[in-house]
Amino acid sequence: MPRVYVACKFRQTDARAFTYYYDGEEPLQVGDIVKVPDRSGDGWKRVEVVSITDEEPAFPTKGIIGLYQPDLEPEAPKVADADPLAGDVNLF
Repeated sequence: MPRVYVACKFRQTDARAFTYYYDGEEPLQVGDIVKVPDRSGDGWKRVEVVSITDEEPAFPTKGIIGLYQPDLEPEAPKVADADPLAGDVNLF
């Protein structure tokens, strides 16, 4: 599958979308939930696909890590269960 460029929102109510590239085998659709790198580069965030195009933007983009599959993903620690000294949760 050729590279596509995907606009994503972190929340449905966000006014702004962020563009990522996708080289995966499985085609994406608007409404899919995908994983993208977080700011630290060590983790990932869930985002919703809001549009897809094959036109390369005029700015650099980061790659989509893959489809979010809730049945296969470990649950994020709950704040009450997390140990902030162990780095389980970002308190800021």
